[in-house]
Amino acid sequence: MEGIVLDSTELGVKVRVNAKSFSMMNRLRYLVIKNGNLPNGLECLPNSLRILNWTGYPLKSLPSDFNPEKLLELNMCHSCIEHFPLEIESLYNLKTVKLSNSLNLINTPNFKGMPHLELLFLEGCTRLYEVDPGIEVLEKLTVLNLKDCKNLVHFASSVSGLKSLKFLNLSGCSKLKKLPNDMGHLESLEELHVNGTSIRELPSSIGRLERLLLLEMEDCKDLMCLPISVGGLKSLKIVNIYGCSKLNNLPEELGCLACLEEVDASGTSIQELPCSIGMLEGLVSMSLRDCKHLVCLPSSVGGLKSLKYLNLSGCLKLDKLPEELGHIAHLEEVDASETSIRELPCSIGMLEGLVSMSLRDCKHLVCLPGSVGGLKSLKYLNLSGCSKIDKLPDELGLVACLEKFDVSGSGIREVPSSIGLLKNLKELSLVGCKGQSPKSWNMMLNPFQLLRKRSRIPAGLSLASLSGLHSLTKLIIFEQNQFVRLPESIGQLSRLEWLHLDSCCKLQTLPELPTRSWVNISNCISLDTLSNRMGKFMGVNCFKMVENESCKSTELSLLTCYMKFQYRNYSVHCPEFHFVAPGDEIPEWYNHQSVGSLITVALHPGWFTNKWRGFAGCAVFRLVKQLPPREWSIGCVLIANGISLGHIGLAIGGQWGQPVLDHIWFFYVNRDGGHYNNEWQDIYHQLQFSFQFYDFENGQMMNEELVQVKKCGVRMVYEEDVEELWQTLLKQRNTKRGLQHYDDDDATSSRTATGASQEEEEEPHPKRFKRLELDGAGASDQKHD
Repeated sequence: MEGIVLDSTELGVKVRVNAKSFSMMNRLRYLVIKNGNLPNGLECLPNSLRILNWTGYPLKSLPSDFNPEKLLELNMCHSCIEHFPLEIESLYNLKTVKLSNSLNLINTPNFKGMPHLELLFLEGCTRLYEVDPGIEVLEKLTVLNLKDCKNLVHFASSVSGLKSLKFLNLSGCSKLKKLPNDMGHLESLEELHVNGTSIRELPSSIGRLERLLLLEMEDCKDLMCLPISVGGLKSLKIVNIYGCSKLNNLPEELGCLACLEEVDASGTSIQELPCSIGMLEGLVSMSLRDCKHLVCLPSSVGGLKSLKYLNLSGCLKLDKLPEELGHIAHLEEVDASETSIRELPCSIGMLEGLVSMSLRDCKHLVCLPGSVGGLKSLKYLNLSGCSKIDKLPDELGLVACLEKFDVSGSGIREVPSSIGLLKNLKELSLVGCKGQSPKSWNMMLNPFQLLRKRSRIPAGLSLASLSGLHSLTKLIIFEQNQFVRLPESIGQLSRLEWLHLDSCCKLQTLPELPTRSWVNISNCISLDTLSNRMGKFMGVNCFKMVENESCKSTELSLLTCYMKFQYRNYSVHCPEFHFVAPGDEIPEWYNHQSVGSLITVALHPGWFTNKWRGFAGCAVFRLVKQLPPREWSIGCVLIANGISLGHIGLAIGGQWGQPVLDHIWFFYVNRDGGHYNNEWQDIYHQLQFSFQFYDFENGQMMNEELVQVKKCGVRMVYEEDVEELWQTLLKQRNTKRGLQHYDDDDATSSRTATGASQEEEEEPHPKRFKRLELDGAGASDQKHD
């Protein structure tokens, strides 16, 4: 026998190996054991072995008479070995030693007997405090990994003999204070990792490492300086000195590193960059994040011809950017968040390739220059928290590629009318803009009237049109505004997916909304009218909305129109309906009801037909205790034949608001929605619905002492149920506001359903809904259904 492979991980139990198992295997060349157990020790190993791979070796040492002169690879990671027997004198052919995560290892093998060793892995050997001095004779060694040897105090007195070493990793050796003085003799070294060590300086000989490509020194908290000899690192591409908090300057010789592509000096104490930095014409990325002592950038940065990414965020003392910044032609991303800059250089508009610019929380920034209109490629602009900015330049409308614009928490009082030109804008955030007034909203929301007529908004309009922002997918305008209503034209934003109106305390009505919109109206305490278009609504703490018309009536109105629209407009696929609002009554229409969180629906034979459309469910829940401001979710698990079919869920809490008093979650799932498309026909006898709450962060089920389901209801929905529900609602004559009814003729001509051209959508759409009072007049329109 020449080879044995025993893998305990596949068997599920540890393999028991007899102490004398290998005594007669004189021809064994290949031995692989994973987590084998040796209850009686091990008397011998064959000297004929070429490969010994024993992961999790359970003994403290190897057999004393083991002397495998032909061994090529020794792999004993995660072993219990403490030391190698001195009797092992010659491992002449050995090329690979892997002892990583052998937590009891105290000393390394005698390297003098391993002249052909190429790979040495000792990562995570936390008791190892020194490396055998004979390591310097390993002329063929290419990889040496001592990462996370936390008790390693002494690496080597000399490494001059390691002529072939390409990779040296000492990261995490937190007690290591010094590198050998002759590091410069590592003529083949390409990567040097010393992250998290206690070294105070690099040896001056390091400048002779002309093949070095990567220098990693992250979190070397005691590092005081870099030697001027670093200018000799002719091949260096990446320097990482992130978190070297005592490092307060960079040598001028840094500019001699012609091949340098990335520099990360984040979290250092540097006060300025060397002027020679501009000589790094190949530099692609430079991060100076959280350099809290950095005062300025040199004008020479204009010479960084290849720079794409510049991070200055958190440089609290940086109050100015050089005019030469505009000469960095290839710059794509600039992050100057949380700096003290007061203005941007006018040359910023020359950065035609700039894609992202963040100026978040620049509390001293007063304005943007008109030259920003030259940022032809800009897609992301963040001015959130810039409390001193009260006006934006008209030229902002020329930033044609802008997709995401965040001015939340800024001091803007008016928005340029030219914002209507931003037809690619997808996300607009105006959270907490304290300086806003309804007048400024008029200016922003009616861009096309202002641009075409070049005049003020007609006096008769309280809010105007959003129709110009065709690509808008996310609109956030919650908190601290005075709006009573939104413009009707918001329904023309066919790509709008998220509309956040949280805590719009004076908002009273909502117009028709785009088909797929997810609308958060939580804490809109004055809201009393919703459109009845299909969609998803989060109405936590919207008490006035259900004050005159109960939650169940509002929900059934919304659900009816959702189902009608869904079945008539198959091209607009929205398989789920959700609605959350205050309330504690389950409508009688839900013909299966139960107290608690579990309900079982008995299925009659032949229940699954072509007329079955899906199921509607609801649950009354309440918050027993106030929860931390993080997201949690309510969910419904479907169970059939003892097997979970899937989960329907909805996030609550966090940005959605904390419910006060009882709330109801209504939902509807189309038969083609969710994860159940091909499983319904195989379900017999009964279907269970289990309502549960989950912590969003860890996915764990929440205790009923925090939040609980009081009662729940379900209905399996068939085609005739939709008409029956409509008739039920018509009989509710006491409804004051009536029900909006979707007209078949209008549905046929809906641009959303038929995919109208972009040019057509630029003009205002005709109203697609008409209002019907729920009285006798409704009967005449029933033929449309």
